[in-house]
Formats: sequence, C-alpha cells, structure tokens
Amino acid sequence: MRYIPPLSSLTRDLVFSSEQGTPWVRMRYEDFENLLRQVLQAVEIDEDWYRRTYPDVEQAIREGALCSAHEHFVASGYFEGRLPQAVEVDEEWYFKAYPDIAEAVRSGALASARQHFIEFGYAEGRRPGPPDPGV
Repeated sequence: MRYIPPLSSLTRDLVFSSEQGTPWVRMRYEDFENLLRQVLQAVEIDEDWYRRTYPDVEQAIREGALCSAHEHFVASGYFEGRLPQAVEVDEEWYFKAYPDIAEAVRSGALASARQHFIEFGYAEGRRPGPPDPGV
C-alpha cells in the first residue's frame, strides 16, 4: 500500500445519523463508488500480471485508451471482480475453512483450492488464507 487518504477526506460527503441508538451512514451509490476509488488508489497492482491476465486491458493500453493497469483497476477492474495481482491460496487453510471445496477437490469436480478461489471464491467473498493477525 502506498498511500490512503485520511478518514476525514473520505467521510466528507457522508451523512451520519442514528436510529434507535444505532449509528448509520447514508450516501448515494455514486458517492460510495467514488469513496471506494479513493481507497483503491492505495492497492498495489502487478502491472505485468494484470496486463497478461486481462488481454482487453493490454489492448486498451496499447491503443492509448488507458494509461496503465492501475488506472483500469481503480476505474472499473475492481468493480468487475478482477484481481489486482496473482493471489497465493493457502490450500490447507482453505480446505479447513471451506470443507465444501475440499470435498469438491476430492471428488474431482475442482482441480485445486486455487482454481476455486480464482474462478469462484473471490467473487463469493471467500478469503485465500487466514486473516492477517496484525489487522
């Protein structure tokens, strides 16, 4: 991560309220996307991997429609479910956390935990490994 804007600048356009003692934040969806884009600026992109993995991005860069893989990821790639870089999947942890996937690999329906994560798990919100204890 290179830089993330301070919370005060990210929350500038939010509307804070409370209902029955429960805090709420309300915002237009467009503002929500813009907030995410500000945070996504901090995500490190493996430019070479991204361009190899997503040939349409490579072509758009070659044609001058995009400046970089990072530009694409922030503008639309994240929202399309694209990964910013290759992801290491901790297969032992993945199988313990997701026994359905362990069974699918045992039965031959899937080749590996990594295959599942890349093709389905990321979009399903599954983690590739245990949470970082420092987070």
